[in-house]
Amino acid sequence: MGGFAARHDPQVLDRGVGQSDKRRSCHTKGGGAAGSLFQRGMSLEPGAQFQRGVSLAAVWGLGMAGQARCRYRQPPMNAGRRRRVRFAVGLAAALVARTAIAGAGAEETGLSLLAPSDRGLRSDLAWLVDRGVLQLPLGTWPLPSSALRAAWAGVDPSRLDAADADALARVQRAVLRSTDTARLTLRANSARHPSLDGGSTTKGIASGALSFYAGNANLGGQLTLSAVGDSLTPDAPQGSLDGSYVVARLGNTAVAAGAVDRWWGPGFLTSPILSTAATPIAGVIVRRAEDSVPQSEWLRWIGRWGYEISAGRLAHYDPRGTRTIGLRFYTKPWPNVEIGVSRSILWAGAGRPHDWVAFRDALRGRSNVDDPSQKYEDPSDEIAGSDLRIAATDAWGGTWVGSLHLVGEDEAGGWPTKLFGSFGLQRKAVVDGQRLEWAFGATDTMPSHLFGLRSANPPPAYQHSVYQQGYYQGQLPIGAAIGGGGELYSVGLAWTRIDDPMQLRVEGRLFWGRMSWMGDQTINAAYGVTGKLTGLMLGVEGETATGLKWQLGLSVQDYPEGGRPVAGLLAGVEIPITGR
Repeated sequence: MGGFAARHDPQVLDRGVGQSDKRRSCHTKGGGAAGSLFQRGMSLEPGAQFQRGVSLAAVWGLGMAGQARCRYRQPPMNAGRRRRVRFAVGLAAALVARTAIAGAGAEETGLSLLAPSDRGLRSDLAWLVDRGVLQLPLGTWPLPSSALRAAWAGVDPSRLDAADADALARVQRAVLRSTDTARLTLRANSARHPSLDGGSTTKGIASGALSFYAGNANLGGQLTLSAVGDSLTPDAPQGSLDGSYVVARLGNTAVAAGAVDRWWGPGFLTSPILSTAATPIAGVIVRRAEDSVPQSEWLRWIGRWGYEISAGRLAHYDPRGTRTIGLRFYTKPWPNVEIGVSRSILWAGAGRPHDWVAFRDALRGRSNVDDPSQKYEDPSDEIAGSDLRIAATDAWGGTWVGSLHLVGEDEAGGWPTKLFGSFGLQRKAVVDGQRLEWAFGATDTMPSHLFGLRSANPPPAYQHSVYQQGYYQGQLPIGAAIGGGGELYSVGLAWTRIDDPMQLRVEGRLFWGRMSWMGDQTINAAYGVTGKLTGLMLGVEGETATGLKWQLGLSVQDYPEGGRPVAGLLAGVEIPITGR
């Protein structure tokens, strides 16, 4: 599958593809899931398929039940943790052995989840959607592979121009890569700062992940053993199962459980309500498996639509056991327009109400109850918003894309009292036979400031009187990558080489803005210091014919505290261990 011709072979396209950092404690997060072994070159009787699926489901469930997340400065490994580590290693070996027996070379039909941290995949999908090749909502991640296969099912690659065919082949290779039996991912970041755009750079000086996948068309699972060296925040775990999941398709409903990166909104660089800036929240996700058009003639005007309902639990948060609820609905009433509405809720936790009344009040938006005599005072912290994405083609064949995402926090009289958000503008075109994408983005998390259009300066976004660690996990923002009380602008250019066996993509981006306008924020470990910030990011990535994916980059950031700019080299590699 190395060159242009190989990547566009019809056979390839058809198969588709708040606790203190001084505390030393470790606890487990339970969960159960099931997976079945993907058939690669073997023909099994139905009874044998069921037996194999049941055995793997049992192993997966035990593995998720023994998930351990330990705080920074971890104590010596106790006997229980040693048993869990040995179990995880044994499980990994068992998965490799079982999938190796199945062999490689069969048609790839496994159900998987595509993560928003794959920036190349997101760029390729956006290119295809904005140029009308695919009809697919882009604002809700992770995407099940079933949604992508349904989107390209009716596309004839021979009728596409070179740029579109190349982008489609990249997307299909990414789907194939998500079902690799086993793969190893390594990343390094020599600078002690996270990515300004909340991208896939490591949350520490170095990180590594070993992933194992097994599945079929309706059931899939991935076990990921992750480790981070020299974490950027004091509460970050050094080891976790982040990236692990199990997903099942029930009709047109996909149900997933695990800890996977998520994204809500039309923006490419960040999202003010849910982005990849923090580590994934472990929990359950329910959404449509395919975002199809309603069958009823009365409802076809809605266009392609979908939803996501999620529930999870924050790690390393005070009150301990704080839970999350996520609700999102989105639609494409016209091919070039996507609309979404979202709500994200923090509720419950140690010492907080967690019964039906508290749950009901959280859903109703009764988040500000001032009467201390009421039992359920301030039952939740809520963020809600709406977003819009529009694409249009100009007279020179280029495509313009505009996005707007407005979010409200807190409530009075049933309406948000603190407004903030982001917007972006892109132009995409083929120039001299190559793909060029220019982009401008802006994010403002100073509520009611709205990029200088209003002068009000209430407290920064993502803060709450009860949930005092704010809308953060591990001191990294769940929403916009800069955290609350900041303003950040960016301009960038991406160049993608068409008909290239190495699949090169080069990107450069300049950032500038102000952080923490209302004073230092200890809850925002990424950018908690008041002042101006500028940054420059350069990167190149590619993929070999063998499926090895690599990236190199340079990051320079001038922090508010002054002194010399902080520069760092970024490097990453994703290695397929077993064949497809």
